Amino acid sequence: MNCVIIDDEPLAIEVLARHVKSTEGLILAKSFQNAFEALYYVQTQSVDLIFLDIQMPRINGMQFIKILKYSPKVIITTAYKEFALEAYDHAVVDYLLKPIPYDRFLNAVSKAIELPAGISSTLTPQSLENRYYFLKEGNEYVKIYENKICYLHGDKNYCTIHLKTNKISVRGNLSYYGNRFSDKTFMRVHKSYFVSLDHIDRFDSDSLWINGDCIPIGRTYKRYLRNWLLQRKL
Repeated sequence: MNCVIIDDEPLAIEVLARHVKSTEGLILAKSFQNAFEALYYVQTQSVDLIFLDIQMPRINGMQFIKILKYSPKVIITTAYKEFALEAYDHAVVDYLLKPIPYDRFLNAVSKAIELPAGISSTLTPQSLENRYYFLKEGNEYVKIYENKICYLHGDKNYCTIHLKTNKISVRGNLSYYGNRFSDKTFMRVHKSYFVSLDHIDRFDSDSLWINGDCIPIGRTYKRYLRNWLLQRKL
């Protein structure tokens, strides 16, 4: 797994880098003290796992997660306990309190490596039109083509995947499923919604419409979504 460390404290980076180098299967791609520089790197490079501090200048860890269009797996590394509930609401893998012992670090990495139970996915090397997944609904595995997905709606431990003609409900959180699909095609627009950009029919400052359904746009995502969509105007 390609890893990135984001922390404004050099000593904290040094400790985490040592842990990463001691762990088979992890590669430290880069470390950052500046979250803005890290944001560009994570969005443009192949990153599987982020070790992310919370209290940083200008942009904190929670804001960093919200801004991401494509979200790798995230392990929070912080000295503060009070952000744990908010962090888990964003489906982070684990929440580590500094100083971080190696055994606790290794336990968190093991969680990151494991996939949630109940999902089996098959990706073809061809174009998006041929990309499909087998997702478990009830006792059956249902074949879903990615280009047929209109949007995803999360509700606690379940995610409803809305297709052009039907929908299925699968066990698991919204962030996991939303980030499994193509980061060039799907975008988070609300804490409860991921949408297929190719299926948006119209939008205004607060909502967008897909296949006749009205979907709210969260305040955090408004500017980024609007700028992306208006790049396509004539």
